[in-house]
Amino acid sequence: MENINVQVYSLVSEPISPIEKLKTIAKLGFAGAEFTADFTEVPVEEMKKVLAENNLKVDSAHVGLDQIEGVLPYFAELGAKLVICPMTNFCNKAEAEEVAAELNRLGNIAKQYGIKIGYHNHTDEFYVDEGKYLYDWLIDACDPEVTAFQLDCGWCSAAGVNPVDFINSHAGRIASIHIKENGGVIGANKPQSRHDTTPRFKFEKDADGKPIFPPEFLKMKEEHDKLNVPQGQGIVDWKAVKAAADAQCDNVIYVVEREASYNDPQDRVACLAEDIAWLKANL
Repeated sequence: MENINVQVYSLVSEPISPIEKLKTIAKLGFAGAEFTADFTEVPVEEMKKVLAENNLKVDSAHVGLDQIEGVLPYFAELGAKLVICPMTNFCNKAEAEEVAAELNRLGNIAKQYGIKIGYHNHTDEFYVDEGKYLYDWLIDACDPEVTAFQLDCGWCSAAGVNPVDFINSHAGRIASIHIKENGGVIGANKPQSRHDTTPRFKFEKDADGKPIFPPEFLKMKEEHDKLNVPQGQGIVDWKAVKAAADAQCDNVIYVVEREASYNDPQDRVACLAEDIAWLKANL
């Protein structure tokens, strides 16, 4: 496997600029970077130059639902084919259909740029309502002409769902795979309603303005971080995932995302180097 991108959030803890992050990504041997919205702060012509100099491409991006429309021209300039909402709340079938309506609306705008609008899952999208996963309801309500989906296999498997089965159940709709190694199952909780504006966690700030993380947030983060294991040592059958994904869609976009480090001392760049080495050797 050679054509492997990486989600730039993997380097969120690195105290370097977006351009330096791209240079790091190129040195690691990735073919491209999946952007987040903050990377659009770099002027597009400058960004195109940096990408060319580092032999990187941008196939996809993660952008908040309320920001997508404004960044479509930018990502069209970079040649992106998929702009993805990384998460939003919806707690039942009806709310999944509300989100689908917004994705369809954005997709009809994006098609003039040659871009489809996508969605990326965590565990909560595998909460069951009316006999189906919330992610099922979302995909089924979206127009395949203007939308496509990214399956995060790490979070999918952490929810207790086999990624291969899910890919096969939505053949032709999964345009991107997030390669996130996962070492365990935590299940899927009922998500917050999209109409509930109460923050899930309340963050205070210390005298220096830094956030004070509440105990329940720290407990959740610790639980999630423990799921991070070296690539190839988790519960996902990546060869089966790749075979299923490639069988149902042409030119699937494969993106590594490493949300936490598994080594001690923690070194995210070293983790990513091991990730891509394993993928190139084994897939």
